[in-house]
Amino acid sequence: MAGIFAAFTSFSVFVVVHWAILHWLRWRPLSRVLNGLWLANLGLYAWLFWWWANDTGIVNLLNGLLLQVFLLIGYTAFFFLVERGLSLRVLIEISRTPDGRMTLEEIKHAYPYDYILEKRIGQMVRMGYWVEQDGYFRSTEKGRRFTALHRQVWKILRIGKD
Repeated sequence: MAGIFAAFTSFSVFVVVHWAILHWLRWRPLSRVLNGLWLANLGLYAWLFWWWANDTGIVNLLNGLLLQVFLLIGYTAFFFLVERGLSLRVLIEISRTPDGRMTLEEIKHAYPYDYILEKRIGQMVRMGYWVEQDGYFRSTEKGRRFTALHRQVWKILRIGKD
């Protein structure tokens, strides 16, 4: 049980520290903040496991690490859905209006297509998935690996285009 307790405790600290960093420091890019913080969180997990465990064995340690990975996957999916999900952002904009509704033109004004496209393309270039040369965009090696991984996930889960 030491692995599970250490996993939940260290992950709780991870979430609180992540919130504090985003709230007060506004570090960017967000993916690097998450990754770096989670690596530090693994150190906290190891220390907590060592502190609570009385020679409980490798299985207990691995159970806690597996729980850490599942918590990270769930938290990351939730965080980026909330932080970057356009549909959710539009819903929030609609809820902020006095009468709780918006026309398509009002939505386009709040989120113009050019702004959305430029923001997405800029993110792909800054993260190293694409490069721009002579007005054309092409995938980098990192982008091709990322695409191949996601194609496999889509294939396994049967989502996306066939």
